[in-house]
Amino acid sequence: MGLLEKAGQINTGETTNVVPAATEVKPQPVAAETAPEPEQVQSKKRSRRKRAPRKKREPRAKKVRAAKELPEGFVEASRSQRVIRRGSDFAVSYGWTVPLTVLTAWGSYFDPTYAFLLGILLISFNLGFMPYTTGRTVGNWISRTTFITTKMGTPHQSYLFLKGLTFPLVMIGLIMLLTSTSEGFGSKTGQILLVTSLAFLFPPLLDYLFYRLKRDNLGLWDTVYGGVWMVKTSKSAESKGWLKRLEQLGDYSEAQGWWSDNESNEDSGTTEG
Repeated sequence: MGLLEKAGQINTGETTNVVPAATEVKPQPVAAETAPEPEQVQSKKRSRRKRAPRKKREPRAKKVRAAKELPEGFVEASRSQRVIRRGSDFAVSYGWTVPLTVLTAWGSYFDPTYAFLLGILLISFNLGFMPYTTGRTVGNWISRTTFITTKMGTPHQSYLFLKGLTFPLVMIGLIMLLTSTSEGFGSKTGQILLVTSLAFLFPPLLDYLFYRLKRDNLGLWDTVYGGVWMVKTSKSAESKGWLKRLEQLGDYSEAQGWWSDNESNEDSGTTEG
């Protein structure tokens, strides 16, 4: 019957709009994406090693500084030789200050420029040129002494220069100290002068305290240069000219008995350091 109806429709020219039924598309179930689980990092277990028991540290023994002593083969200068050495060096280096001070105190009018220039030359000669060339000052040659270190050598020439500056440091320091008192400690000028005077007086004062308080009987500069002693020397056969004249002054002072002391002078012929 269906075919006949369709044939009849074709003959009559009628068209039938047949709409195909829409087929429902069922969505396929999508599997839910699961996040990848983080890999569990296996913590590496540190192998526990048995630590050896710590040794008990013994307390370190305190290093005791050995006292600096005079090297063997040398004899320390006598007290009289020390006095002669100091007097001779003072006369050569600072003897010019005595007449200059007297003339100034007397009130005489003169130009001290030439006296100061002469004094600087004498200081440079005795504390600079002589130690650099001979290792000794004029006072050492006259008293027949020299300075040696713990290594049996002569100290650097700067040692004699610094050691010889005691007198000017004391004089300049005292003059500035007296000037600061006149200016008054309340003023700025007085305070500056006071501090400067103490700076000049500090090295000689410290040197004096070293000699008095230290057991090794070494002063400030003796300690700074590693231990320095003044010892007796023999007469040098190589000295010529004016150095030989200085040694002749040493012979004269020895012949006059100025070296006689409570200390024994039997070893006065010790080799020079």
